[in-house]
Amino acid sequence: MLKRPHSPASLHDDLVEAAETERRLPAAHPRKATTYWPEISHDWLAYADADAVPRLEPATARQVDRYDELLVAIIALPEEQDRRILWETANAAAFRSRVPWSKIGKRNDIDRRTAKRRYELALLNFFVSLPL
Repeated sequence: MLKRPHSPASLHDDLVEAAETERRLPAAHPRKATTYWPEISHDWLAYADADAVPRLEPATARQVDRYDELLVAIIALPEEQDRRILWETANAAAFRSRVPWSKIGKRNDIDRRTAKRRYELALLNFFVSLPL
């Protein structure tokens, strides 16, 4: 059972961490059959250089546990609009320094300030609904 964090800001951080954990999980669909012998490129420029971006490391067991607890708590919220805006904002803010409110507003056909206000209200409702 998810316990109430110290503040709504720390709940926001937990939501963003859950969205980042979801991106670190393996794909839900099975991989296609591949050969065991790697394909070799005969062009030297085809190989990665020092500027290549590494892949995300897999999620730890503790991250997955917190992710599961948070999803169960979000699903328990009575308002669908609150669930939707909380998870959409967390996914938009994952691996970023700030939340892109204009993108969230465009997806929901509302102004960016309205999107932020609805998120803050949903976050407070979620914070209050969590047990002490």
